[in-house]
Amino acid sequence: MGFDEKFLVRAFWRRGNKEIKEVLLIKPSDRNEKSEKALNSFSELLKQVEVPLNVLEVDPKDFTSAVSKIARELMNSRSTSFIINLSSGMRILGLEVLTAFLLLDINAELEVEMENQEGVVTWSLKDMVKGRIDVKGDVEILKAVKKGINTVSEVAREVGAPIATVWRKVNRLIEEGYLEKDEKDLLRLTVKGRISTEIYDASS
Repeated sequence: MGFDEKFLVRAFWRRGNKEIKEVLLIKPSDRNEKSEKALNSFSELLKQVEVPLNVLEVDPKDFTSAVSKIARELMNSRSTSFIINLSSGMRILGLEVLTAFLLLDINAELEVEMENQEGVVTWSLKDMVKGRIDVKGDVEILKAVKKGINTVSEVAREVGAPIATVWRKVNRLIEEGYLEKDEKDLLRLTVKGRISTEIYDASS
């Protein structure tokens, strides 16, 4: 929470109360007139659309305490999916929020609205965690999928490996967030998968 509620308001209306069922707002414990005014304005909006607001105050100067407090709040939450908006507020507070999620191994969708308001960038928290990946063998599978090869048998043929071996690797890459399956059960790269092929592909 910064001095202005505009980023929060836009973030809420991008999804609306059909997608957002509850808001956890994390703010510094220090009192600030501008921040309080912004909070009151945002709170009024949520009341009008009947979305519960929970405000958590932390001391951003105390990294350990802030992360622990945020993590405990998350552990007590009944929510099963999370959206983290980092478009406003203190940078250190945003990093403390990310740290809490990472330490608890909770995946979330992140979104940041650009300062010039020309767009919103979204990605998954899982995209920031490397996980288990064999740079040589696994990346060859990712490169094959990048080419449009989207079944295990076709990938196995492309990389010259047994289907059973590729099947195990594909399932692990899905678990680690490098691959996913579309509505037709075909393989495709995630954001992290696309980034990895760019990193390790010398020809790109």
